[in-house]
Amino acid sequence: MNSATPSHTSNSTLEEVKQQFITWRKNKTGRARIPEPLWQAAAEVFHTGDHSLHKISKTLRLNHSDFKKYVYQQSHRSIQREKALPPAFIELEPPTSASECVIEMETTTGAKMRVCLRGKTDSSLIEICNSFWRQQR
Repeated sequence: MNSATPSHTSNSTLEEVKQQFITWRKNKTGRARIPEPLWQAAAEVFHTGDHSLHKISKTLRLNHSDFKKYVYQQSHRSIQREKALPPAFIELEPPTSASECVIEMETTTGAKMRVCLRGKTDSSLIEICNSFWRQQR
């Protein structure tokens, strides 16, 4: 990465990112590709919601279609990473007082289980929930 490429661009404004592009363009040699950190900085400006894709691509002199594709791919990758995360495990303790309780569980494959409890319950509730999770593996 050359010195004109920013190492950290979080929360950059459109004008700051424009200056980063100007600096990079002055220092680049030949028809070098735009470095990833500059693409990321431009995408961050879009995700702030202050400017449209068109305004950003015009201001930064980016190909609108390429910028739109980059933003879409970044969003798609982010969604894929979220889906790839294993579901969080929450340990259940049986309720200690007589009350109503509804427990809903859903796996990443879409299997669902809903348990409605009234009054005092025993530890078999935990085993029922564990059984549901074991069947989904």
